[in-house]
Amino acid sequence: MPTPLRYASHPSWTRYRELLARRFGIHVASEPIEREQDWRGHRLHIDEWSASGSPLGTLIFVHGGGGHGRLFAPYAEWAVALGWRVLAPDLPGFGLTRVRPGWDWDAREWPECVAELATQAAGQGPVILVGLSLGGITALRAAQLCGVVRGVVVTTLIDLRDPETLVRAARWHWLGRLTVWLARWAPWLLDRLPLPLGLATPIGSLTSDLELRRYFETDRLLGRRIVWGRLFRSLHAYEPPRPNYDLACPLLLVHPGADEWPPTAMSMPIFAGITSEKRLHELSNGAHLPLEQPAHDELREQVGAWLRQVAGL
Repeated sequence: MPTPLRYASHPSWTRYRELLARRFGIHVASEPIEREQDWRGHRLHIDEWSASGSPLGTLIFVHGGGGHGRLFAPYAEWAVALGWRVLAPDLPGFGLTRVRPGWDWDAREWPECVAELATQAAGQGPVILVGLSLGGITALRAAQLCGVVRGVVVTTLIDLRDPETLVRAARWHWLGRLTVWLARWAPWLLDRLPLPLGLATPIGSLTSDLELRRYFETDRLLGRRIVWGRLFRSLHAYEPPRPNYDLACPLLLVHPGADEWPPTAMSMPIFAGITSEKRLHELSNGAHLPLEQPAHDELREQVGAWLRQVAGL
């Protein structure tokens, strides 16, 4: 069996942690337990932060289409301090997860993967899914797939099944339109196109900080990660478990107020279509990954209060 891959000494993580401390004053002091789990032939990499004593439940952090679980480190330490156990998986195709031989970049597996992790964690108390970016709709669909999720927190709600949303989510609108056209008329060609994430998506918009932006755009696990066009076609062609966006649990949308990718308005059609219990809070500022103040503290305050309510504390 291959030697497990670890973030502990990986330059991607050490650089990110250094930038968090120097540019934002966010000091990540602890290292999670890193483990691998077999799932459908993949070797999932999972970060796990354990609360001292009996945890209140489990938060599963769901990254977007250009990230990985370790990006959640500054939020994981905070959640553990509140008494929650945290799991942050690298979904197939990203981070340090090793995909099975011949995997065809089918993102339809993502909600199913998160749903299975949630089901496994349900024996240790309430399970809450926390989705960033495209991880928002992934978390929502995962909650629809299983009945154990007690709540969903998202920063963004966009669905790339909608052609116009896919166009606006691409780094350049012309590239989004080309992707939609190829998905319809030449899927075999789109599937075989290798693309660096930094070319396909505006990954630098994760932050307003220029130095951290350069990190996101040039890091080998982020902006320089090579993905195949099949990934975007599978997101566009995804057939959800339900035709609507309703949930059997409450949802909290905490949208960064200065997010340009996408702006709050792009999340509103899905949010408006949810008829189950929901709440919206737009942060005072904050880019796509809200590390800026006061958005960073405001997000923690809003989510912390919501978690206490959902968990009945």
